[in-house]
Amino acid sequence: MSLLRYEQLSISFGAGRREKFAVRDLDLSIQPGERIALVGESGSGKTLSALAPLRLTPEGARLQGHILWQREDGKEENLLDLSIERIREIRGREIAMIFQEPMTALNPLFTIGNQIVEAVQVHEPLMPMEECRHTAIALLKKTGIPQPEERFYAYPHQLSGGQ
Repeated sequence: MSLLRYEQLSISFGAGRREKFAVRDLDLSIQPGERIALVGESGSGKTLSALAPLRLTPEGARLQGHILWQREDGKEENLLDLSIERIREIRGREIAMIFQEPMTALNPLFTIGNQIVEAVQVHEPLMPMEECRHTAIALLKKTGIPQPEERFYAYPHQLSGGQ
């Protein structure tokens, strides 16, 4: 069974004669432990396709089809049928996305560590601050960021686009 499966996913904007498709009838399956690459020309829908499971697409985007996710209990759930409240529970805890460009994904006014700690606190509101800090550093380490203890105190502009 797939960990994540797109079935006939279409993403469009507008309605009727003005409807424009950014993604049309995408079928994609990701197995546990598998890595995939979305490759295509600029504007071909790669980013929208990656944002769709967490419903991070821009306002006005119309998502059709199915994005089936295998939960930890083995049951399959269509992410497009879930309430936004349920999606928020899943985001970051069970499904997450690592954005590639720190200059657009992170707030330039706050350190990287501060922003990761904030995300940890959303999911673990009772976790002590020091433990949140250790968790954030562990996450930086897990993603392969060199010198995670130093990067924790860095600002987004101090990272390269590839970090």
